[in-house]
Amino acid sequence: MKVEIARHNWSSLRSLWGEDSLVVRAALLDLSDATSDTDVDMAVQRIEDEVVAPGLLSDSSAAAARCLVHGIYTLTDYRLTRALETLAVIASEGSMQTQSGGSPVAEECLREVCLGFTSYCEILEISKNIDCRSSAIDLLLICGIHDPRSKPAAKSALDAAMTAEDLYDLRDLIAASRAELEQS
Repeated sequence: MKVEIARHNWSSLRSLWGEDSLVVRAALLDLSDATSDTDVDMAVQRIEDEVVAPGLLSDSSAAAARCLVHGIYTLTDYRLTRALETLAVIASEGSMQTQSGGSPVAEECLREVCLGFTSYCEILEISKNIDCRSSAIDLLLICGIHDPRSKPAAKSALDAAMTAEDLYDLRDLIAASRAELEQS
């Protein structure tokens, strides 16, 4: 994740507030290094405050999403849970924007989020964390809607999840996501 964070020119990417995105860079690094749930929550709040709001994505949203996708492989426990939740927030906003006419930033965010598709499938299948699995369902739905190549695999992953005994509490979400994917 840190290599991916370092790859971006955060000073040239604008935040929601029109400023450089060095705060986003710092928050992503803080998330990567966080040792307590409080530190994780503070880092995630700073990321979300700078990159996504209802109806808005910043220039730095796609870079942040790509960094979070890279983090899937190294973040554990609560850091992974919150990273997936943040990816789902960014993806959801990107999806809403593309459905209402789209924007280049929204399209780029969705491309970056879709890079994690196979990881979302694995998280849904094997994670023991219900919150991670819930976010994975949301992310699979959005990937399936916006990437035609992912749609069959997203359907298959959701169908398999529907019969998993340990996902009983998420069956309504799975069914609704599967139905929405079918209609898209």
